[in-house]
This record gives sequence, structure tokens and C-alpha cells, in this order.
Amino acid sequence: MRMLKLFLVQLFLLILLIGCNGTAEGPGYIKHEESPENEDLEDIEDSLDVQEIGHGQQTTDEDQEQSSTKTYDQTPGLRGGSEQEAREPNPVDNFELQQAFPDVVALQGPMDEMEMALTFDDGPDEVITPAVLDKLDEYDVKATFFLIGERAEAHPDIVQQIVDEGHMIANHSWDHPKFTDISNEEVEEQIDRTETALHDITGEAVRMFRPPYGAQNEDTVRTVGALNYSNVIWSQDSLDWKEMEAEDTADNILSDITYGAIVLQHSAGGEDDEDLMNTVEALDKVIPELKDDGIEFVTVDELLDIRPYR
Repeated sequence: MRMLKLFLVQLFLLILLIGCNGTAEGPGYIKHEESPENEDLEDIEDSLDVQEIGHGQQTTDEDQEQSSTKTYDQTPGLRGGSEQEAREPNPVDNFELQQAFPDVVALQGPMDEMEMALTFDDGPDEVITPAVLDKLDEYDVKATFFLIGERAEAHPDIVQQIVDEGHMIANHSWDHPKFTDISNEEVEEQIDRTETALHDITGEAVRMFRPPYGAQNEDTVRTVGALNYSNVIWSQDSLDWKEMEAEDTADNILSDITYGAIVLQHSAGGEDDEDLMNTVEALDKVIPELKDDGIEFVTVDELLDIRPYR
């Protein structure tokens, strides 16, 4: 009985102790700091401007805005300006130049074969060029990319991807000046420097060239020929650089197109805010329609029966 009374007294004292402290802290107990009330947490979240985006992740408004904006931080601009700024009628008609230099200048392939070549200028960049590559892969089409040396040096992985996926690469100058505004010596330097950059990346020495903006004259053509390059222009201009709707870009390509056509499009823009997704989306109309007509898409070297590399 005495033991029972002692036990009841101890139990009563323990209950009083818990009531005063709110908990019984025994050996090994680690006391944590009390968490803020819910309203305090809400105040903290509001001050950080945090938004839930699922899967336990959070982002600020600033992060969300940056993730939805295309960036060209690693892509150099065009020395001569965007196509919209610098494109103008050539001082000498390209057809006349082709007639005067038939072994150097090419405008299109044979018109008696159901083949065409898609070409893309001004790349690579980190936005449009990968999108073009994805679209070409979707339709199992090979194309020719006329690359700017300075941009190739900035994106060697994309240059290598172009080659690895079976496309052809070609020379489109070092930093895209208007060749009719520079000396023949600088024309040669622009071409040589780009050739070196592309060779360092891919191990290939290219021998196809296209002048920036299509701007050329007799002197520039002679210089290109002396460097043992094929000077490839185009027969069908998509005018995608005007940033028109994809449907209009596609119509420009499909309108009055002929067998042997060399189609001009762009896989990179001239300005940070220049949007060329129209050229990517236009392929969804151009490729299926021409394939339905029995057209086979080939690279420029196949179309012209020339060597793409030295």
C-alpha cells in the first residue's frame, strides 16, 4: 500500500511538471526553435515574390520571365547589319555573273531532275539553328548550312552536330560584312579565316561559299574563284528575313519553284530580337508538299555534282 501511495504521488508531480512546461524533456531530447506562425511564412513568401511551379520547385517572377525569353548571349552580331538593314539589289545581276564565271558561280541545279536543295545562312546560333536541325531530322531531310566563322567559333558543338547529322557545311565569311564594300584582300581574309575555323572544329576543309547578303561583283567572284571555291547563290528566296508569317514564307518558297532549285533560308538572325521561327515553321508546309510532288531533297554538292570539301 505504501508503495502504491508513493507511485501516485510521483505520478501527480509528473503531471504538474508537464502542465507547467508543456513537455517532458528527458535525456537525448533536442529542443528545436519554434517555427513562425503561418501568417509570418506568408509574409516571407510575399517579400520574395515566390510562385509554386510544381514538383516542389519554386521560382521568382524574374526567373520565370527569363526562362520564357530567347537569348542570343553567345552569338556575335552581323558586321554588315541584319538582312532587313543591309539587303539591297546587287550591283551586278547574279545571272550575268553566272554567265561570265560559269565555273565559279552557281545559281541552281539541273532542271531536268526532281531534286532541290534547302540552304540555311548565317548560323549557327543557340536558338534557331537547333530548331532547324530538329525539323530537318523530323522529315529526314539533309540540307546545306552556310556558316559564319565567328559564330561557328562561338558554337562549335552545333557546327559538329550539323556535320554529324549528315548535313553539309559551307563558308559564309567570318563576320558577315558586305563584300562589295571591302577590299579584295579582306575578302580573302574573311574566307580563309572561316575555312580555318570550320576545319579546326570538324576536320573538313570546305570549298563552297556564299557571299553575305548575296552582295558580289566581278572582283569578289574572281577572288572566290582564285581560292578554289564554288560560289553558290540561290534561285528561290524565302524572304524569311522579313519576319513574315510562316505561311507567307512557305508560299515564297513554293511559288513558281522549279526542279533544281537552291532555296535560301536562314538559321540565325542578325539582331538579338530578330525572330526567325517562321523559317522553321514554314518547313512543315514546304517539305511535305514538295515530297508529295516527288521532289528529293539533296545537299548543294549533290545537286551541283561538286566536291563539298577539299
